[in-house]
Amino acid sequence: MEWAVRTTHLCKTYGAHQVLHDVDLQVPQGSVYGFVGANGAGKTTTIRILLGLTSSTRGRATVLGTSRGSLPPTPIRGVSYLPDVPNMSPWLGAKDALISLARLDNVSSDIASQRADDLLDLVGLKHTPGKVGVFSRGMKQRLGIAAALVTAPQLLILDEPTSALDPVGRADVLAIIKELSGRATIMFSSHILADIEKVSTHIGVLHRGHLLAQGSIEELLKPAENSRSYFGLTTRTEYAEQIVNAVRAIDSQALIEAQHQGLERFYDDLTTRGR
Repeated sequence: MEWAVRTTHLCKTYGAHQVLHDVDLQVPQGSVYGFVGANGAGKTTTIRILLGLTSSTRGRATVLGTSRGSLPPTPIRGVSYLPDVPNMSPWLGAKDALISLARLDNVSSDIASQRADDLLDLVGLKHTPGKVGVFSRGMKQRLGIAAALVTAPQLLILDEPTSALDPVGRADVLAIIKELSGRATIMFSSHILADIEKVSTHIGVLHRGHLLAQGSIEELLKPAENSRSYFGLTTRTEYAEQIVNAVRAIDSQALIEAQHQGLERFYDDLTTRGR
């Protein structure tokens, strides 16, 4: 398997504080790699090393086959990055902002204009009037994704792309990431596990600077032999007692707990009625 990103024994120390401990990342080409970890786990530090914004203390890293970890970095074509708070020229309209960024990468004016139209359509901003400066946080986040894609990257790195967004904005950004699956390698960090699970093909779990687990999400979440299996079940209320009794007749130790529909489903149902 070829790797878009790979690190070997990657370490980073600030004074007496070690942020990363022998991190061995393996991000397959074409994957959507969810980089999971709580705030302060070391996700952003890892990403900064991969982007060439800081050096590693020890270990090796390669991004699209080019070494990372020492400064000054070697430029790598085909890599785009979206920080958690994208910031673009507030006096420009959305399309002009994308064209300006594409032209900086020597994309011709005609191609830049066409890409801008296509990407604004993808992120739901094609007919949005006004300047970037008056956009909401969610609109800026979506425009940031379009900006990161305007140079047609092979690798897209997103740092907490759903942070501080409302539920609708989060859903929109996750839908865009899912839509991009297969078009480029996507590596995105998040501490929101539900977001990672919805769109990732592979995950890496970083905890206090240690990579605890890594691999395809199907393999990592597959039940182990003799472990417990978990099911979600929706049924009419009048059948609930019969179903519970039937399950317990098969497995007397089965744990069955009644649950309400959940806030996320309630919110989705409530806000999508009549759309």
